Amino acid sequence: MTAEVVILNREAVAIAADSAATVAGRGPKIYNTANKLFSLSTVEPVAVMIYGAGTFGQVPWETVVKEYRKTAGAKTFGTVAEYAADFIDHLANLTQHVTRDEQLERVAMTARWELEMIHDVVEDDAIAALADGSPLDDSDIIEPILGAIDATIERLARGAFVEGLSAAIVGREISSAMPDWPAFVTAVFRGLPVDSRVVRRARVLVRMSLRLADRSPGSGGVVVTGFGESEIFPALSHYLLDGVVANRVRVHPAGHVRIDGNQSAGIYPFAQEDMVATFMEGVHPGFRIALDEFVDQTVALLIERFCGLVESSLPAAVFGLLQDEMQEARAWVTEHFESGLDEFLERNNSGPIMSVVEVLPKEELAEMAEALVNLTSFKRRVTPGAETVGGPIDVAVISKGDGLVWIKRKHYFDPELNHRYFDRDRRLSGSGTLGRAS
Repeated sequence: MTAEVVILNREAVAIAADSAATVAGRGPKIYNTANKLFSLSTVEPVAVMIYGAGTFGQVPWETVVKEYRKTAGAKTFGTVAEYAADFIDHLANLTQHVTRDEQLERVAMTARWELEMIHDVVEDDAIAALADGSPLDDSDIIEPILGAIDATIERLARGAFVEGLSAAIVGREISSAMPDWPAFVTAVFRGLPVDSRVVRRARVLVRMSLRLADRSPGSGGVVVTGFGESEIFPALSHYLLDGVVANRVRVHPAGHVRIDGNQSAGIYPFAQEDMVATFMEGVHPGFRIALDEFVDQTVALLIERFCGLVESSLPAAVFGLLQDEMQEARAWVTEHFESGLDEFLERNNSGPIMSVVEVLPKEELAEMAEALVNLTSFKRRVTPGAETVGGPIDVAVISKGDGLVWIKRKHYFDPELNHRYFDRDRRLSGSGTLGRAS
């Protein structure tokens, strides 16, 4: 995991990324030496930041980026969005480095992950029912499994599918990765009853999941930011990335931001976003969700209590209308609370912060970006669990006039002993304004 932040205003972009990288094995091992932030062009002030997987297939991201720079040469684009699209297109040329076994392993991993989430939800409900003294037979468990699967399918259907990954193509990959699909489903649901309907609907769920770019635990992203040749204000493009399936890169655009007359500044965290959200909003995102749920459930209990008191004194038809009205009132109260809380937090937290960010000079933007990443790192250090954010923080500032300037940059070597390395990169960039092309 990682923590990364991009802050933009009309003058510049500040980018900060930590150095923690988790290597899977018998036990996860965390190294604090990973590079996640790179110059994308040797000509224009554009940078790329990677989060999630440390490699594209078997190719380290540092190699991917530097090979792209070599291929692109002096090529320029008018906008950051075009730079980002060209870099994403470049990834399609690297699918040869993602072996067939790796691709099928990702298919199986995604399938197992999706079905295990269904299993855990249904198993928790079954255990709760047993604790209440209500033993369940197979039909009492299969129906909730089907309900959970269908609810997930309905939610995924609203997502944006990866171009070129049709249901038929993904279906063939599932058959190749898991030739005995019923046995695979039965094994994942370990102990819960499975019938032909569960097997069939589970396949639909996994097929849909594989057509999205942000579903598996191995998903990540690519962030490109800076100034295109024709852009006077900075911009940012964000893509979700989730490996390769059927020799197709599972990638999808997640958003594009342009600083202009309508938007004068923006703060965008990536990967582990909770502490930045807490800083901006004044409350932790988890607390916000819990508070919304508490208000909704409190209103529901009040309605239930009130209806219980008046039911015996009202005709059935009138009581039915009352229940409908009360449920509409519940939805209104919950929506009113959420909108009021949004307005309060914006007025007292995010609004004042953004009004300052609009006019921050370059050095202050850099300091703020570093502080937000460091805040996440500090939280991980003083709480239980792995320190998945940490190590030196790389910080860069990009402006139209000065190009990409490194504020902080770690090296695996002593810069004082490697002057020729920097001389070479200055020759490659053609000018000193872009800083070191790394």
